[in-house]
Amino acid sequence: MNEIELSNSLRKDALYLFEEGIKSVKPERLIKNHFIVAEDKVIISDVNTNTEKFYLDEFEKVFVIGAGKASAAMASELEKILSDKIDSGVVVTKYGFGVDLKRIELIEAGHPLPDENGVIAADKIKMLCSKAGEKDLIINLLSGGASSLLPSPANGISLEEKIKTTELLLNSGATIDEINTIRKHISKIKGGQLMQAAYPATVISLIISDVIGDDPGIIGSGPFVPDDTTFSDCLNILTKYNLVSSVPSAVLQYLTDGNKKHETPSTENPIFSKTNDFIIGNNLICLNHIKETAQNFGYNSKILNTHVSGEAKQVGADIATDAIEFFEHGAEIGKKYCLIYGGETTVHVDGTGKGGRNQELALSAAIELNGVKGISLLSGGTDGNDGPTDAAGAYCDWKTLERAEALKLDAKGYLSNNDSYNFFSKLNDLIITGPTKTNVMDIQIVLINKF
Repeated sequence: MNEIELSNSLRKDALYLFEEGIKSVKPERLIKNHFIVAEDKVIISDVNTNTEKFYLDEFEKVFVIGAGKASAAMASELEKILSDKIDSGVVVTKYGFGVDLKRIELIEAGHPLPDENGVIAADKIKMLCSKAGEKDLIINLLSGGASSLLPSPANGISLEEKIKTTELLLNSGATIDEINTIRKHISKIKGGQLMQAAYPATVISLIISDVIGDDPGIIGSGPFVPDDTTFSDCLNILTKYNLVSSVPSAVLQYLTDGNKKHETPSTENPIFSKTNDFIIGNNLICLNHIKETAQNFGYNSKILNTHVSGEAKQVGADIATDAIEFFEHGAEIGKKYCLIYGGETTVHVDGTGKGGRNQELALSAAIELNGVKGISLLSGGTDGNDGPTDAAGAYCDWKTLERAEALKLDAKGYLSNNDSYNFFSKLNDLIITGPTKTNVMDIQIVLINKF
């Protein structure tokens, strides 16, 4: 096998493994696996095989609500299972992630920045929750993206001010935990506040996790989950990322006055006795499926990190450096290896370019891998959208910089300008999947063939 054939082979395998990983966390598959109805009995299990039973005949009405990139596809599968047992419902998903629904109203809205459609959806969902009674059941379908898709600005804060705050946080390098801490405190429904509207109805949340650690309080900013973060935490986050002077004055004032207001409902609040959270999908399912599939393809496969985090460009360099170290001192000639990572990095935006965390990670890795024949890397978002782009991520190998230089592309210049999208676009190395209608964070696949 010559060098070009090897490069093409690794690229083909990496793309196939990425696509197979996404299939393993498709909402319809997860709902079928974890939500089983036998006559009037519902058996629900989570990813850790914890199981609970509920009896539909104990409830007068069943409402379905949801938010996130997977919510519409989840709702579609739930309609097939429950059919006319569903009285009504509302779900909101990202533009392009919708599907046809029969009994549940679908609204598409803005992500990663919220818009007016999201406000309309949040109002409708809150209204539906408010009308549910003690003998009613609310099934909540939650997945990544819900925080942006359910904007309900706190009193005195406009949607535009919330958008500006969200944009600043996304570009600052703040983690999703930190971003959602602030989102909870400038919202009327996040951080357990939607449960205040739903109580005393029973709430079952079926959750596809897009956060490290699968904390229901972070996923979608936990609208039905107790919140132990505070207004003081919010101010500390703004200070940490030098945003105190940048956020809209109304937001800063609201957070500063927070100690005079009631905090988001915490664990001690009795309303949470009526909530039931089930994580039915996460990144680990995806990583394990990729590992098994790669092994069937003859790769020696290993999951190296399920908690990838940090600045994308640094993580990309670190993964590439580790791959080179293994290639030179651990890999055997004639054998193939698949090293798998999962998690979610951050990007501090200093430049004026276009990109996302996966594309930036791949570009950083490409610089390190230059000339080390036999190593490739794919980094992609399982939702199919990396940052504000139409790409899921990007692919690179030891020839990426050589090809770029032939086109007079300065890889380091593109990286410093946060312009990874345009770099990989010129090389036809963007990964374009379209909306996958699911979301379990990001995946990095390193393939090594020491020939």
